[in-house]
Amino acid sequence: MKAKLNTSLIHLSSLLYFLMLVIGLFMHPRGSIWLNIILVITFGIVYSLMIICNPILNTYVLYSCFLVYCMLTISFVYSMAPEVSLFFFYSAFFIPFIVKEKFQKWFILTMLIAMCGCLAVTLIFYNFSHLFTLILFYVVIVMILIGNKRMVKNRKLKQELEQKNQHINVLIAEQERNRIGQDLHDTLGHVFASLSLKSELAMKLIDQDKDKAKEEIAAVNQLSKEALHKVRNIINDLKVQSFEEEVQGMEMLLENANFEFYFTHKEKARVLSPSKQSILAMILREALNNVIKHSGATKVCCSLEDNQETITLTVHDNGRGLDSGTTLHSIEQRVNRVNGTLKVTNDKGLKVQITVPRGERL
Repeated sequence: MKAKLNTSLIHLSSLLYFLMLVIGLFMHPRGSIWLNIILVITFGIVYSLMIICNPILNTYVLYSCFLVYCMLTISFVYSMAPEVSLFFFYSAFFIPFIVKEKFQKWFILTMLIAMCGCLAVTLIFYNFSHLFTLILFYVVIVMILIGNKRMVKNRKLKQELEQKNQHINVLIAEQERNRIGQDLHDTLGHVFASLSLKSELAMKLIDQDKDKAKEEIAAVNQLSKEALHKVRNIINDLKVQSFEEEVQGMEMLLENANFEFYFTHKEKARVLSPSKQSILAMILREALNNVIKHSGATKVCCSLEDNQETITLTVHDNGRGLDSGTTLHSIEQRVNRVNGTLKVTNDKGLKVQITVPRGERL
């Protein structure tokens, strides 16, 4: 794809800093005024190339521009004022976001040498207060540079992770299609073969042995019902159950079993991806089934808590708790699938806490 010039307002706004040099020309600079004008114009051209034309310049041309930019900055510290070197603030953004990573060390080294040059000029031609101020500004500039480099690195890692997750999702979808195809083949293939044979046999027997034909027709009817039931099971397996739908279903089940059931903040599960909601729903279903079958409880209180980075599901009953040495192995396996944690305590009954990360991917 053909590179384009950076003409957006956010990039062009950086050119406003060039006005500092133009104003500096009217503040009685050291040296020849005409030489300073020529240097300011040269700096303006180089600075504009770095801001606007960096997408179309190769790294070596870009470094040449940056080298001239740094050298002229040192000269302006001498001819105008030490504060002119605050142009290095732009470098703290230019290097991490524009320069290719493998070349950044050369740009950073050049900037640090130029800063030392500015400090040396300030020490020779200005008083100590200017030097101290510049050192403070340079420390801030370097910290911003480091922070921006980390930001770019994290952004790159996030993009790589998203690409890998997309590839994983494609593989999962392909695997799921293969599984569905195999399920349909295994479930319905022999059924339809049997239906075909039995219907043909019934047609042949209908005039010869009506009782036998009725038996075959009844068998065909039974096979068709079984096939329908199996197809429905396959379809149900394909449905991704949302967490709130699962809570509604379990609420009806517990009410029918004469349990008091309370669930607070179930809507907070919406921040999770559908796949994580489905797994969390299965964990809830298994935990509540354990309550119904083994706890001897009469009341169950559940809640979801949003902790920014994680979601915590709590299931607390008023039953007899968990016997020592007993583990919730199946729930633990599901929790591990989403890189979560499981905490089980006996606290006036059994208290199960499942914490899962909020990330969009499994």
